[in-house]
Amino acid sequence: MKRILKGLGLLLALVAGGYFVVYAHRALAGKDLSALLDSRVLVATVCLTLLYTLSILTTALAWARLLRAMHQPAGLARLLPILATTQFGKYLPGNVAQHIGRIALARGMGVQMSPALLSVAYELLLALVASAHIGALTLLWAPPAALLQLQITQYRVPLLIVVTVGALAALLLAPRIAIWVTRLRNAAPKEVIAAPTRLHLDPATIGSCYALYASSFVMIGYGLWLVAGSLTPAGVLVPGPVFFIGAFASSWILGFVAPGAPAGLGIREAMLSAWLSGVLPPVEVVLLVVALRIATTLGDLINFIWGSVVMFRQRNG
Repeated sequence: MKRILKGLGLLLALVAGGYFVVYAHRALAGKDLSALLDSRVLVATVCLTLLYTLSILTTALAWARLLRAMHQPAGLARLLPILATTQFGKYLPGNVAQHIGRIALARGMGVQMSPALLSVAYELLLALVASAHIGALTLLWAPPAALLQLQITQYRVPLLIVVTVGALAALLLAPRIAIWVTRLRNAAPKEVIAAPTRLHLDPATIGSCYALYASSFVMIGYGLWLVAGSLTPAGVLVPGPVFFIGAFASSWILGFVAPGAPAGLGIREAMLSAWLSGVLPPVEVVLLVVALRIATTLGDLINFIWGSVVMFRQRNG
């Protein structure tokens, strides 16, 4: 059974991998990217790509921590290439292919079905909470121009407290919500999610995984700030990294929950443009959004290539 699941996971990886290569070609072809070839912009875009590529490590560390907390085999050396290879599944409509591939490959390495499903549910929940929390905090701390005119910005401190309390409440309820999400998303019968008390996570695990997911948004937002600084002409004031961290986190969560949008295509670009409107010149906004899409596409492609090579060697080693 494990060999069948592993074979199905690899087959899914190959099929979706071909789709991903076609998508990457179409996404990057036909665009005027000459302004991105400036030496400063190129270096900053490379940094953004590397930060995005390396962010897979924080997700893998969190996934390993979640599985170890549920007493499952969770060696980082095995989980990291699985995660890197299956990430491209998000480019398939529905935003579920990457999770199906991960579960199938994790089952092939001995992870039980219930912990495999719940680890993905925990990841979805904690990543969404981290994104919403960071987006809300930065939205209030460094709001875009459109919100500065609203009276709500006068009550930043109370709102920051309320948002943080809400995030803490969501983390405390994470075990129950994760089981509910797993049953709802996978239509799994109750007996599949058995013995929930053994699958609940301790606060230390939830907190550490939350911090790991949050660090991914910080890394990519910081890279986005580097690119923005290299794109803007002299004399134009660029907001600090906090602004771009919040901009990316907010655009990520909307792109994730949007139905039928592969990798949030179109949704994240529109949201990010709205954040940057009035902060950067229109031309620089467009170039920054294109640079982010290039960086994320190339980062996913890099992770897919090295992850596939490592998995192939592990399978035939």
